[in-house]
Amino acid sequence: MASNSPEIEATLLSDRLFNPRTGTFTPATVAIQNGTIAEISSARFNPASNLAGKVIDLRGLLVTPGLVDFHTHVFHGQDLGVRADSLVKQGVTAAVDAGSAGAHIFQAFKELVIDKSKLQIQAFLNIATVGTTSILLQGELKTASYSNEEIAIATALRFPEQIIGIKVRASHDVGGDLALEGFMKARSAATQLNLPLMVHLGPAPVDVEYILDNLNPGDFLTHAYTGWAGNTLVDGGNPRASFIAAKKRGVLFDIGHGMGGFDSTVAKVLIDHGFYPDTISTDIHAYSLKQVIGLPDVLSKFVALGMPLADVLIRATTAPAKLGRFKSPGVGTVDVGSQADIAAFECVEEEVTFSDCHGHAFLGNMRLEPVFTMIAGEVLFDRDNRAQQ
Repeated sequence: MASNSPEIEATLLSDRLFNPRTGTFTPATVAIQNGTIAEISSARFNPASNLAGKVIDLRGLLVTPGLVDFHTHVFHGQDLGVRADSLVKQGVTAAVDAGSAGAHIFQAFKELVIDKSKLQIQAFLNIATVGTTSILLQGELKTASYSNEEIAIATALRFPEQIIGIKVRASHDVGGDLALEGFMKARSAATQLNLPLMVHLGPAPVDVEYILDNLNPGDFLTHAYTGWAGNTLVDGGNPRASFIAAKKRGVLFDIGHGMGGFDSTVAKVLIDHGFYPDTISTDIHAYSLKQVIGLPDVLSKFVALGMPLADVLIRATTAPAKLGRFKSPGVGTVDVGSQADIAAFECVEEEVTFSDCHGHAFLGNMRLEPVFTMIAGEVLFDRDNRAQQ
């Protein structure tokens, strides 16, 4: 490693750097120049070596690419919205907003949040023009005229760099008797745009069998491991046949923990049968903060339920980065030439009692505690002041 170069601004030291491309953990030094990763050395750090720039010692921590949260609500000031930049304290450096904005307010979301955030943000467009503006007052599908596929299509075509798909919350609490109509309009809009459809799984109707039958390869079911009675991916203690068929044809399954999107008993059945989610996400919003806490806590739950740590981390780095269609190189990875988005976590090894959204508790032996977050070479969260030492 050419560590004497005066151009190197900082060097990170790690004895456990996770590479999601290989699923491995190795010692490494990472040199940063102009906000990008200039060099990576896999050699173990030698205390006698002359390292360039500011040395930030992250040894003793799990160092990863910045996390990518595939299901968030970051339209701050709207009913659900949390501040996007608050996620950096959880090691998140990129996010996908899952339908906070519909067509009539998407430009405001773009200009007020997406364009100003330190995070890179992509979005699913809500089929309802008002998005999730007043969910406690009324679900956005309960006014039929709000579900407008023509306006959704026009808006998605207007903002192709930010809108990666169409979102519909097709459940009874959101749409009542109009939930199915909203679902079909969203299905039509996504098909015409040749973009993925993301469907929220909640209380029937619309029932899970109907949703799965109408999802195409590349579409997403979010809150996939939820536990609504009679409307889950588990039937009689086994994965539903329709779920297995959908998985085989390329339908994708996102966690979206949230207030009601995660049931540990459903997750355990699916994990034990070898069915891991495609993305592990929070569905973090103003009303789910206390349950979700942050993406590291959600990841810790899946380790507790039996997934290997490497597989869990892939589903919060490279997998959502690819599926989120992020344009910048290196989202979800630590590669030479990519933007220096890096997170570090303390792996606290102790017995932990976790909870889900459906009244179940379960034990784990480890939890991830966020310690450090860097975006484009800028330290934005540093719990232990390691960058000041």
